[in-house]
Amino acid sequence: MKYGGMCVLKWSAATLGIAGALLFLPLKASAGANDAAPTVVAQGPAQSIQALSAMESVPQAIPTANSTDRETSGQRLSIESTSLESLLLEKGVITQEDWIRLKAEEERRVFEQSSELQMSGNPRWYERIRMTGYIQYKYNMAPTNRLFDNPLGDSFGDQQGNEFYIRRMRLVFQGQVSERVAFFMQFALEGGQQTPANNEMIDAMVDYYLTKDKVHRFRFGLQRVPNAFDTYRSSTNRQEMDRHESIQSGAPGERDLGVAYYWSPKVAQERFTQLAAYHNGPGDYGVFGIMVYNGQGRSRLELNKDKHIGAKLSYPFQFRNGRLLEAGVLGYHGVFSVQGASQPTVASAARCISTLTSESGCDIKDQRITAYVWTPPQPWGLLAEFTVGRGPKRNAQTNFIEESNVVGGYVQGYYTWRYSDVGMLTPYVRYGEYYGGFKSINGAPDGQSRTWNIGLVWEPDTHFRVVAEWMSKDGLNSTLVANRAQNDFDASQMRFMTQWFWN
Repeated sequence: MKYGGMCVLKWSAATLGIAGALLFLPLKASAGANDAAPTVVAQGPAQSIQALSAMESVPQAIPTANSTDRETSGQRLSIESTSLESLLLEKGVITQEDWIRLKAEEERRVFEQSSELQMSGNPRWYERIRMTGYIQYKYNMAPTNRLFDNPLGDSFGDQQGNEFYIRRMRLVFQGQVSERVAFFMQFALEGGQQTPANNEMIDAMVDYYLTKDKVHRFRFGLQRVPNAFDTYRSSTNRQEMDRHESIQSGAPGERDLGVAYYWSPKVAQERFTQLAAYHNGPGDYGVFGIMVYNGQGRSRLELNKDKHIGAKLSYPFQFRNGRLLEAGVLGYHGVFSVQGASQPTVASAARCISTLTSESGCDIKDQRITAYVWTPPQPWGLLAEFTVGRGPKRNAQTNFIEESNVVGGYVQGYYTWRYSDVGMLTPYVRYGEYYGGFKSINGAPDGQSRTWNIGLVWEPDTHFRVVAEWMSKDGLNSTLVANRAQNDFDASQMRFMTQWFWN
């Protein structure tokens, strides 16, 4: 395949136009919804509106009108209502989205009061710790071309076609041990057949709130980095199975060791909570955030003394018709140490453009800026991200790992049909392009690609999800051979996944 001009940027204007049109579409209940006061349901694994909702996008406790009988991981809210809001809804004075928003605000007020009482009434720290988790079980059909490669996504599934395996199996411990201190820890045990291929710590972080209203907070430990919107979303929140390579290439593993500060005013906290509880949002990562971190990625040793610095600026908007929209920009700067490279004078498939460091790394400038816009399915939704920057990439003509341009992005549209109080169907379509290197893979191979993802998500129960996806990719195989360009391929693969949550 010949890679021509950058087509992704041509989609940006169309994306903004579609997003603008969605803002003015009337919000209607999906087919099958009752005309009476609806049951409030949280789409996908719901998030907590207490401190933990800002910590990680995994199934978490969510508030209900009765603080002693809360829904738990993956469950959706159900509120009995005979209030004025319900009467206005029946009369057609307000929309269903207005009703949901009013009930969410009511929930928040009740829960904030009850959580303070619970804190003073339960002085034992171990009574404020919860254990949750989830499992993703997959089956991938063999790709149509043996060169098919998805190294930043489900690479195990590429290598093991026509085989059942565990994509993710996670165990989470979390809690708010005092009024201003909350923690989150996540462990992974997953892989193929009976032999786990991964056994590591995924998250290990603590939040300290500088103020009681939780507007200012510091976060310490192994945590998500400010790379892109989709970096903050857990696999339990996404409809699609993998993040797009244009985004994943900036922060493989999504996490790193560091210190972050987040500022989130109260109105933003409320909207982040609403997006998390009802629309699979990532939670509260602040309107403004800044982080200093190692920069080599999750579960990787720091190979140079340089630290990455990342920042984000975003805001959740709510329009008069009830439509929610989040937009923002993120960026980072640092020096990445590529592994698997030889000295400049040694012939190999990947040679460093400069002398290797004492840790045998090839230091290359690593910087990006990513902009995004997201409006969740109400019932239509749209997500688009575009990234530009500089980073390491192997030159196919010289075999040298050099600093080169990075550009890419994707556009995703989806629609959620609620066919019952708990049942949902969500078809989605995503198209993306990426032109840049894969810094986390030995030798920083060229990762340019064009990818289509078309899928259907079925959620018949609050603790169960089924995903079927067809993936078509036109790209380069990441295997490196000295003095040879990477093999290109044009292939597709059908993938299936079930996911269930527990608490």
